[in-house]
Amino acid sequence: MRRLALLALLLPFALAAAVQAQPLPTATLEGRVTDRDRQPIPGASVFLAQTQRGTITDRDGRYRLTRVPLGAHRLVASSAGFETETEDLILRREGQTKTVNFRLRGLELGEVVVEAERDEEWQRRYERFARRFVGETANAAETEILNPFVIDFEQRLGTLTATAREPLVIENRALGYRVYYSLTAFEAEPNRNFFTGEPLFEELEPADDAEAIRWAANRRKAYLGSPRHLLRSLVASIANDQPEMADEAGFSLFIIPNQGGGGAFGSPFGGRRGRGGAERMEVAPSDLIEATRREGEYKLSFVGLMEVVYRDEPEARGFLEREWAREQRGLRDVQTSQIRFPVPNDRAMLDRFGRELDPRSITLSGYMAYERFAEDLPREYGLAESGLPGAEEAARLYAEQRLEGRPETSAPSPGAPPAPTAELDAVEDDVEAGDPDEAKGDGASSKGNGEDDKAEDGKDDTRP
Repeated sequence: MRRLALLALLLPFALAAAVQAQPLPTATLEGRVTDRDRQPIPGASVFLAQTQRGTITDRDGRYRLTRVPLGAHRLVASSAGFETETEDLILRREGQTKTVNFRLRGLELGEVVVEAERDEEWQRRYERFARRFVGETANAAETEILNPFVIDFEQRLGTLTATAREPLVIENRALGYRVYYSLTAFEAEPNRNFFTGEPLFEELEPADDAEAIRWAANRRKAYLGSPRHLLRSLVASIANDQPEMADEAGFSLFIIPNQGGGGAFGSPFGGRRGRGGAERMEVAPSDLIEATRREGEYKLSFVGLMEVVYRDEPEARGFLEREWAREQRGLRDVQTSQIRFPVPNDRAMLDRFGRELDPRSITLSGYMAYERFAEDLPREYGLAESGLPGAEEAARLYAEQRLEGRPETSAPSPGAPPAPTAELDAVEDDVEAGDPDEAKGDGASSKGNGEDDKAEDGKDDTRP
C-alpha cells in the first residue's frame, strides 16, 4: 500500500519529461587529507557538497570518489578538531582522474568549547539568525538546529554576523533530512541577508507510511518552482531542442530591459510594465540560454531583469507576512520571482544539469528568496525526472557512493541527542593554479535577501 501511494504521488512528476538514457561522461576524484604538518588524517569525511555522496579517508588519509558526473562540483573535506576545507571544481574531461589534496588547520582548544547557557541578548540574536537562515515558511516551523549553542554572534550598526565553531546539525522534519551544515559566513543587514556553507544531507527514517508519504509530497512541493527546477528546465529546453519544456514545467518568463543589475524589482504577474513604467516582455528559453562550444555547458544571458512566474502553485500566506513584506494585497495564485546578474556580470554559465559554474553568478529576489534553507534539497533530488540528457544515470551515480557514517562533532548541543558532526571546510594543496578544470568560489550554498533578495547555491547578493 505504501509503495502504491508513493507511486501515485510521484507519477505525474516522473512523467514531466521522458528522455532515453544516454551514457554519461564521468571522472574520478582522489587525493589525501593531512594536517598542516602533512600528517595523514584517517577517518576524515570527503564529500560532494549539497549531496549525500562521499567517502572516508583510509589510515594514510587517502580518499577516492569514482564515477563523478562531469560538471560543476564543490568538494569538501572535514574532520573533528579541524577547520573544514573546500575546493570548487569544474570537471570537463571524460575519464580524467583529478587529484585534490587537503591540508586542514587544527582548531585551537578554545574554539571547541560549548557554552551550556546563553544570555537573553544571544537568544534575541539567535531568533533573528533563525528567521534569516532557516526561513519563515511552514517547513521552517518543522526545522530545528539541534546544536545552536555552537553559534557566536556579533552585531554592529544593525548588521548581525554569525560564526559556528562546528557544523550545525539541522533536522528538517518537514522534508525528512538531517543536514550537517558548515556555516562559513553569515551577515544580516536590515534589508540584506547573505550566508554561505557546505551541506551534507542524510535521510531520516520515517516513523510510518503516512510520514513517508508526507515527506515525499513536501519534497516535491519544495523542488517544483525552485531555482534548481527553473535552471534545469531551461537547459533541458535547449539540450533537447524542445522549447516548450520550460512552459510545460509551469514557468512563464519575462524580461524588463532597463531594470536589473542595480537591484530594481520587476512588476508583479499580470502587469505589462515594471516599476517606473519599464516594458515587460514575454520571452522563450531560446532568448535567454544557448549552448556553448564546450560540450555540456550553457550560457544564460539577458539585458535587464528577468521575471519568472511559476503558475502551478499559489503564494503561501507566510509570503505576505514575512519580515520584509511591504505589499498590502491578497494572495496570488502564482509565484513571482526575479533574477539578475550581480554587477558587473552579464551572464551565468551552467553545466549540463543546470548548476552554475560560478557559484555567485545569479541573484534572486521575490518568492524564490522567501524560500530559504528549510526548502533545501540534495542536489540529486528531481534530477532523474528533469528531462536532461544523462540525468537518470547521474542520479544513480550520486546514490552509488553515499557517505557511510556521520561526520563527527566535538561539541554536541546540551540536551540534544548525540549527533556526531565535524567542522566542515576545505583548502586544496595539489590543484594547479589556473587549472582549466577548476573554478573557485567561497560559498557552497549562499543566499542573500535584500527586500527579499536571495543568492542561491553559492551566489552573492550585494544590493547597494
